[in-house]
Amino acid sequence: MSLTFDHVTVLGTATVDALRDVPAGWVVDCTLGGGGHSELLLESLSHVRVLGVDRDPQALKAAQERLCKYGPRFEAVHAPFGDLSVVCKQHNISKFVGVIADLGVSSHQLDTEDRGFSFRYDGPLDMRMDPTRGQTLADKLRRTSKRELADVLYYFGDVRASHRVADAILAAYGDGVRGTSQLADCIAAVLPRGGKIHPATRAFQALRMWVNDEIEQLERLVATVPYLLSPGGVFAVISFHSGEDRVVKQVFREFARGKTSSFELPHRKPLTPTPQECAQNPRARSAKLRVLRFRGASAEQEAS
Repeated sequence: MSLTFDHVTVLGTATVDALRDVPAGWVVDCTLGGGGHSELLLESLSHVRVLGVDRDPQALKAAQERLCKYGPRFEAVHAPFGDLSVVCKQHNISKFVGVIADLGVSSHQLDTEDRGFSFRYDGPLDMRMDPTRGQTLADKLRRTSKRELADVLYYFGDVRASHRVADAILAAYGDGVRGTSQLADCIAAVLPRGGKIHPATRAFQALRMWVNDEIEQLERLVATVPYLLSPGGVFAVISFHSGEDRVVKQVFREFARGKTSSFELPHRKPLTPTPQECAQNPRARSAKLRVLRFRGASAEQEAS
């Protein structure tokens, strides 16, 4: 039976171009999803193998089915990307020639009602990337305080009226609201409506990032990867949220600081989708691709 995991790959050509000159070896796709970026790499770069990492079991199954035609050039691992160093040890891989990460939520996850990522459907208050483990959104709302929730909304979603929205969310949960569209209505009721974006969009983004510890996972990843790159290796990250992009930008700049640095930034500014790509895939409009290249000396020397 074929598995469906519909998702339009974002900045696919730019990602492949960033890794086009890497030496032969392993590339890790930290956010395997439906396998779009991995397939582009395997198809375009015959000298690389791809280790796909994802914490969503549905994504892993779909990607394995899609990429099995590449045989031993592709392997899939069920793990959060923050555990990349552990994955390396488990697979006896000491260095990678490339690491890519697309930090966006897949279209499949957004469009699957029972995952609870979207308020277009009245799905459960879940939002877990890995539905087999961890706390659901409902679990976290049951245990959180107004202050903690307001901070989550402000820092992860740039929700300005964060205390008012936190009050609305906790009141709705206390009154028995257990569906995403109902929760979105409660959020929208305390926020002004204007523009094309639904008032609950930023709040839902923040709640998803909170449930999945996304910033913590990213911080662990970007602190680990430079030490896992082979000479000539490339680390490419696609972000959609200002907080995520800020983490990536700061770490990349720190590693590339100074004329004697072993790392370089091939592009001074992030790469963004073309107008044509945004027209074909509106969800790509906020994407930013940042690239870090390891030139040669050991990352351990760089840190010393």
